[in-house]
Amino acid sequence: MSGYQLSGDAPEAYTHYLQPFMAPFTDELIRDAHCSDGDRVLDVACGTGFVAKRITAVSGAQCKIVGLDVNEPMLNVARQEPGIEWHLASVAEMPFPDRSFDVVLCQQGLQYFPDRKLAMKEMARVLAPSGRLSLNVWGARERQPFIVALADAISRFLGSEAGEWIPLAYSLNTVEELHSLVQDAGLKDAKVRFETRTIRYPDAAKFAVGFIQATPAAGLFTALSEDDKAKFGAHVAEQLKGYIDDTGMAVPQENHFLSAVR
Repeated sequence: MSGYQLSGDAPEAYTHYLQPFMAPFTDELIRDAHCSDGDRVLDVACGTGFVAKRITAVSGAQCKIVGLDVNEPMLNVARQEPGIEWHLASVAEMPFPDRSFDVVLCQQGLQYFPDRKLAMKEMARVLAPSGRLSLNVWGARERQPFIVALADAISRFLGSEAGEWIPLAYSLNTVEELHSLVQDAGLKDAKVRFETRTIRYPDAAKFAVGFIQATPAAGLFTALSEDDKAKFGAHVAEQLKGYIDDTGMAVPQENHFLSAVR
């Protein structure tokens, strides 16, 4: 798999469901980069652009912001935001000269790249001296209750092949792997930090139905009958009943942050 590939209406669902899922971590990712006025900032695997769109508000800095992604339907959503330069390209062959950026951000992208070492070296290549890298990846799948419940529902209602993207999404989750990638890329001062945040939504079943439509399994899900779609959501909600409080779903999600310097 190369990237988190979406088509049809899935990029719009991504904005409505995946973005809130990652929102508790997005601002931390940006703050870790310590952006300053005049910085050239690249958002790698920018998807629909919600990291790039938050940089100014979170950092308070006036930066030149560039987003890059390999998925055109997702970029088409991102391009609705003016003032940011968007590029359709692979991280393995970024169309930028050496030392083009002061900051490189990458939210939930590195684990999907076919060649992680090459991707990290490319991100290092475009960083200026003393430039900062800030990225994050998910923790291990077994520590993500919502994903465990979702994977079970996918297997039951859509078949095991429909969930093949899940192991990859949670496959880069150790300190050792992240430090090794940084070292191979010639970066320094690497720091890995584990953070867990609560993902909230008023209705767990509704969230599950929306979330699945923002994944590579969207096509198979939309082909289900309305009754089976409802059963899918109810199954996830039942699996998460220990994570339901008086406000709705409240599940922990573990994220691993990496920062390094050129």
